[in-house]
Amino acid sequence: MFKFKVSYVALAAALSSSVVYADPSSYTHRSGANVIDIEAPNAAGVSHNLYREFNVGPNGTILNNSASDVNHSTHGNIAKNNNLTNGSASVILNEVTSNKMSNLQGFIEVNGQKADVVIANPNGITCSGCSFINTNKAVLTTGQVNLSDTGAIDSYTVTQGKITIDDKGMNASNSYVALLADAIAINGTMTAANAMVGAGNLTFDNKTGKMTSLGKAATAKQILYPEYSIDISQLGGIKANSITMTGNNLGFGVRNKGTMATNTLLTMTSNGSLINEGAITGKGIATQIVSAGEMKNKGSINSSALATQVTTLNTLTNEGTITSDKTLNVSAAGNLVNTGRINGTKALTLTTLGDINTTYGSTINADGQLNISAHNINNGGTMWGEITNVKFSGDNLTVTGNLWGYTNLAIVSAKDSNVSSGNIHNTGRISGIDISLITNGDIIQDGNLVSGNSMTVKSVQFKNNNYVYGKSVQIESNNVHNKATIDSVDANIIAYYGMKNEGQIIAAKDLTLDTKNFADITNYGTLQAGENLTIIANKVYNGGYRCGFLKLSTCNVGSISTNKLVLNSAHNYVSEMGGHQQFKQAEITTKR
Repeated sequence: MFKFKVSYVALAAALSSSVVYADPSSYTHRSGANVIDIEAPNAAGVSHNLYREFNVGPNGTILNNSASDVNHSTHGNIAKNNNLTNGSASVILNEVTSNKMSNLQGFIEVNGQKADVVIANPNGITCSGCSFINTNKAVLTTGQVNLSDTGAIDSYTVTQGKITIDDKGMNASNSYVALLADAIAINGTMTAANAMVGAGNLTFDNKTGKMTSLGKAATAKQILYPEYSIDISQLGGIKANSITMTGNNLGFGVRNKGTMATNTLLTMTSNGSLINEGAITGKGIATQIVSAGEMKNKGSINSSALATQVTTLNTLTNEGTITSDKTLNVSAAGNLVNTGRINGTKALTLTTLGDINTTYGSTINADGQLNISAHNINNGGTMWGEITNVKFSGDNLTVTGNLWGYTNLAIVSAKDSNVSSGNIHNTGRISGIDISLITNGDIIQDGNLVSGNSMTVKSVQFKNNNYVYGKSVQIESNNVHNKATIDSVDANIIAYYGMKNEGQIIAAKDLTLDTKNFADITNYGTLQAGENLTIIANKVYNGGYRCGFLKLSTCNVGSISTNKLVLNSAHNYVSEMGGHQQFKQAEITTKR
């Protein structure tokens, strides 16, 4: 390792084809470690050291920051650094000025007063078993280090270079670590007290910690064959109390195949795609994962943080698990496809400006409240919550799987704050204690619609081809057509433009069928009430229709059965309704 003072920089530039020597400032300690007597710090406490090469071998490197001899517990006596007559450094900046990469294979220890260590090499840095001892902060960067007028490190500007954490990893468990490079590959485990990883063309303000993208964008080829600003391999990973990771280049992605784990805070941001095929675990205050491009999760994102946010400005595809044992918010500007599991124990809010598509075997659930908002929804899997609220602004909500709200389920077709005309089609199971389905479109009920208590349905058309049950059923629609079973304790069905029953409409107590006197009711099936059956219509057709050879037969004769019949219609007598009728009392009001 060669080190030279600032006075030799001009000479190095002029004689770049030859070796430049400097005053001896490093030596091999008897322990095998390389000892570097760092330069005297400036007024801001920065010791600025320039190198032709900066490498660390397996025996490690000691940055001598002591103005007096030190009897080191591991290495024995380390002689004082005579450059430090005016005091030790608070920051040790190690900058490579040649075209040679840095390879860090051992420990980097600050002898004497603890200090920040910065290694800057635009040609690239590889850490393979490197570690940091007696450092507050360790910074590896391929960027330019910008000093302020006072000599302090003001900022970093990155436009090139790659940092690689090799399979032997990095250990900085007692330090804050920052990696700043155009591209970062992590193929081993990186352990730090706190970690900040910034990739792409960027500036980083050393005082505020603010990172700003310089706007480098991917080419068409790079988009077609994705390149990743940050790439964590299957054997790679980061473990720290907090992790802040940012991919700054536009269209370049962030990919994790390894393990990321935090105790207090996890923030991942990508200005391109974000692909997780590994395990991401967040604890503590918050877990936040954001991408400007598409987000794909094939692995696991598990959080026990107080708040967890997963956001993409593009599409989100989940084939793995996204879970939180507290509150989880998932949002996408594009479509959301779930073939895996999304779970928020306390609460889950799922929002997309596009469509939600789920497949058989997938789940979206919350032990507490589940809120879902989308354009169109096609649910082939299972959605459930203690309280479930579903809103869609598009044309269709289709359920071929299960949609549950154990205490309450509300489904509404709405755009902004207005009820809209989306259609609801159920071929699966929609269930809850209290259920509300509201739309200005049609409801096609080909599955099971089951409420343990109350059910409220409002639509333009309501067609039931399977099974509907609720203790208290309220249906309000322009047209009601029942071909199967509507079962209840009490039911009130309003059909402004008419009703046709070809199945069973049953109430253990009271049943009301109301067309507001304007339309007819046709019954080819069974109308049954244990106590009171109230019919309000223009006319009731209960006698079936002519069928068979020469229309000599009568088919589908209806049946009306109740204790008390209340009829408000144009009929003078109940017999005019035809069909089978069984009741003990009748109250007839003839409309004139």
